[in-house]
Amino acid sequence: MEYYGYSGRVLYVDLGTGNIRKEPLDINLVRKFIGGPGVGFKLLFDILKPGIDPLSPENVLVFGTGPLLGTLVPGSSKCYLATKYSIPASKDGKKYFISASMFGGNRFGSMMKNAGYDHIVITGHAERPSYLKVTDKDVEICDASDIWGKDVYEAGKILKERHQGRTGNCGTWVIGSAGENLVRFALGWTDDWHNAGRFAGAVAGAKNLKAIITLGEKGIKIADRKRFMEEVEKKRQEIISNPDYQPTAPFGRGRTGRLLTETMVGIKGCSGGLCACKSIHEVKDGQHKGAWFGGSFAAMPALIQMTLQLKDYGAAFTLLGRMNSDGLCVSTTMNMMSFVTKLYERGALSKKDMGGLELRIGDLNFYLALIDMIVRREDIGAFMAEGWYPLCERVGIDVSADYDTGCAITKGVDLLVDARIWPSLFRKGTGFSPCMGLGSVVHAKAKHTHSATYWSNEEVSLADIRRDAEKMGLTIEEIGRVFTEDSFDTSRLEKYGGEAETTYNALGICDTAVHWQYDPMRDIPWLSEAYSAATGFKITARELLRGGERIFNLEKLLNVREGFNREDDKIPPVYIQNIDTPLPAREGERYLTDWFGRRLDREDLEGMLDAYYEERGWDVKTGIPKKSKLQELGLDYVISA
Repeated sequence: MEYYGYSGRVLYVDLGTGNIRKEPLDINLVRKFIGGPGVGFKLLFDILKPGIDPLSPENVLVFGTGPLLGTLVPGSSKCYLATKYSIPASKDGKKYFISASMFGGNRFGSMMKNAGYDHIVITGHAERPSYLKVTDKDVEICDASDIWGKDVYEAGKILKERHQGRTGNCGTWVIGSAGENLVRFALGWTDDWHNAGRFAGAVAGAKNLKAIITLGEKGIKIADRKRFMEEVEKKRQEIISNPDYQPTAPFGRGRTGRLLTETMVGIKGCSGGLCACKSIHEVKDGQHKGAWFGGSFAAMPALIQMTLQLKDYGAAFTLLGRMNSDGLCVSTTMNMMSFVTKLYERGALSKKDMGGLELRIGDLNFYLALIDMIVRREDIGAFMAEGWYPLCERVGIDVSADYDTGCAITKGVDLLVDARIWPSLFRKGTGFSPCMGLGSVVHAKAKHTHSATYWSNEEVSLADIRRDAEKMGLTIEEIGRVFTEDSFDTSRLEKYGGEAETTYNALGICDTAVHWQYDPMRDIPWLSEAYSAATGFKITARELLRGGERIFNLEKLLNVREGFNREDDKIPPVYIQNIDTPLPAREGERYLTDWFGRRLDREDLEGMLDAYYEERGWDVKTGIPKKSKLQELGLDYVISA
């Protein structure tokens, strides 16, 4: 059978037995779940046994691509990694969530498809450190003894030198020392500059899997090349002719923007991207000369400097570089170090707990030593390496309820977007997403949604948000439920924003490209035309968005099978406290508000969850999809599974 857009095969690798098999991609499967994590979730649903330990050989790592990845569609660069993640998602340590991490890359995804595979399914536990070589000529489980113990960049460099192709470097996905030592919030890096798989590094480490390399020259067939190129060129011209279009990620204004501009020494983009968003920065003089980082969110050094009270940005560069090379999630590591620092200051932790270290707030050397403790699992670092809930149990303080020293936690994950502060920083002047606070709470992996997000120089109007919803494919009836003449329902809008982003992910479209390219790519009707031309499968915009909804619900059902329900979608206590207790902000004391700046109370927050579940067709009391919704989406078989 001829495949268009898709490579047409799924690769299965058992690291324990060494068994490798290749199977054709099920066309009925992609017609229902599009591709990307949609197919990945279905593979997990069929293979993964509920209740298994995420660090056991029975856990499954699924890497994969969407049908538009590797084509000329703008932003078609996103791969995914789906698994049962290693971070404890409940205080009793019995729950672990299942989700997918999306990540970009220069080579990894496109080389996977050019090797002839849409998805790679990895099970088992290798007896020795190994890496997986996937090429268009062969698939091999290789000895990784010489790169085990090396950092992300060293190991990646060796692999790229070892596996050169006629068209250039191989694609790489690599874990660092944190993943090797099973730090629960370890991650992997793709092609050096793209972090991939927050909380999945330990899953790979438990399998003795150091890396994956991909390489191939098969190419990707397009069903209707003429029509496809016409659609691509039309969209490309729409993007680059927009006066707001920027070929690189904006650094913003003020001190941080100036520092990033002054220290930038390079920039990396993804294959298929029209916006290069991975900048590389290096300190050029002074005490920290030579300190560098690349790939992380460009403003991360400023966040690290502020959170850890460092004296200068050079120290933040040094810390960020260390966390990246060790393969640690920067957000979780930063927040944990801040929490531990404040507890030490309060006397809740002793010098003995810190392995004899004398804590000095803002001391770079202390923080570097603390990172070593985490990676080596020593002293307090051993508890930090296990995740938030084990750490909180050790110190006897709930980080999500401690207003002075804590941060927002849901399902064992510190939220990347704090609803208390981010709206005050970004709502005015840039138009930050009105849905992010709620989206992080209800998502399996506490991921925020880029729905209704604009990076503009003026405040986003209500008309802009409504227009955005229309381009996401909402019907007139759905628009009527979300919008009134002078307002909108954040909870109901989040439902559609989540589905639109899930659809982009399934196709292989970068969500960063969607919101940094100023709206042209946020176009479900156009994407349905591009998909139809690429694959030969005629699909309407409504059917495409419905595919995103089906995927979103399947991910939810995977977690329902693991015991998750509304109790796990709790509003973080620090948000509740912010109803009455203000936080300092640029404009003065700040209370928890909605997108319009109206103060919220607890009843409002619970009402938002009610409305969200109702719009989704989920039971309001349990947060579980109703049978009628599953039947509507053709997920009936899940009911009895």
